Amino acid sequence: MKKTIIFDLDGTLVDIQPIFFRIINVLAAEFNYTPLTPEAIPSLRELHLRKFIFDRLGWRFFLFPKILKRGREEYRRLVPEVDLFPGIAALFPILRERGYRIGVVSSSEEKTVRALLQKFKLETDFIYHSSLFGKARTLKKAMQEQSLTTTNTLYVGDEIRDVEACRKANLPIIAVTWGLNSEASLRKAGAETVATPNELLAAILSKRLAEPVTSSSHQKMSV
Repeated sequence: MKKTIIFDLDGTLVDIQPIFFRIINVLAAEFNYTPLTPEAIPSLRELHLRKFIFDRLGWRFFLFPKILKRGREEYRRLVPEVDLFPGIAALFPILRERGYRIGVVSSSEEKTVRALLQKFKLETDFIYHSSLFGKARTLKKAMQEQSLTTTNTLYVGDEIRDVEACRKANLPIIAVTWGLNSEASLRKAGAETVATPNELLAAILSKRLAEPVTSSSHQKMSV
């Protein structure tokens, strides 16, 4: 059982906000809902994604699968335009050197996740795709299949729904404030927050996750 960091992708590793709101507005005419204005974006960062799409955008439930499918198609098309957040690339080799496994659990399609990780040369040990509002179930599955425990695993996300999913999965989380939800909304949801990748690294290292047990470490303990 090796200490493991599981990352969300969109809004945590990659800057999805410009693409996200662009896709929302591209699909507005197609599905007959009101597009967003730039002035509305700050207030939208306070909302849970469920409230945002059903209450603010007015998506009709029976159309939701079609809109989500089209949104994912647009996202795949726009992968070349997606940027990595500054400072994220440097985190991965440092975590590797410190003995962490790295995984991704995301509600984006696996092929999109893989395309972005390959684009930015971010190596991971595993990738899991979750439904938009079923991340808790996927986290539990990942932990079981990867032989993880709540004492050696930490999740890093950027949304209120990430906080809720981790609570259901009994998994500790650090929430970054540079993603889709604001610091205030994440703290209100009960998450510890960080504002920069350097703060994220310090927070991860301070958690003292269970160390991997190796033959050499076992020998030292028994001397």
